[in-house]
Amino acid sequence: MSNDLIKIHAGQLSSVGRKFAIVASRFNDFMVDRLLDGAVDALVRTGAKEQDLQIFRCPGAFEIAGIARRIADSGRFDGIVCLGVVIRGATPHFDLVVGQATAAVAAIAAEGKLAVGNGIVACENMEQAIERAGSKAGNRGFDAAMVVVEMAQLYATAFTK
Repeated sequence: MSNDLIKIHAGQLSSVGRKFAIVASRFNDFMVDRLLDGAVDALVRTGAKEQDLQIFRCPGAFEIAGIARRIADSGRFDGIVCLGVVIRGATPHFDLVVGQATAAVAAIAAEGKLAVGNGIVACENMEQAIERAGSKAGNRGFDAAMVVVEMAQLYATAFTK
């Protein structure tokens, strides 16, 4: 942009001095653990100290939002990374879980109390889950954590006096 009068706000990729929570489901833990590794890697690479990270494990993707809500309401964290893997089965359960889990996480994010990264992966099969947990398509846990880092920084700097 050429207009010098417009103030542009953008988050930076620095998590120095910030506290983060990671909510990770145990269902499909083989894949979720890889997402978790990616999220921790992203947070530490951008300057977070390990002692400023807390991991909350819950049974499945549906329960992620309940823990995320309590974390948001606690006021103790600058951001939450939500991680889960839901793989389509032979029943409509997949659609219900994915739809409700992602909508609930999105509602917490929309409140703007803290940065929220949605790393709940919805896959048609195990091959897609493997791809999204770090083989071909990158690591969605890493990606979700990077969103949280950027948004936490944006929240902290764009709305100060």
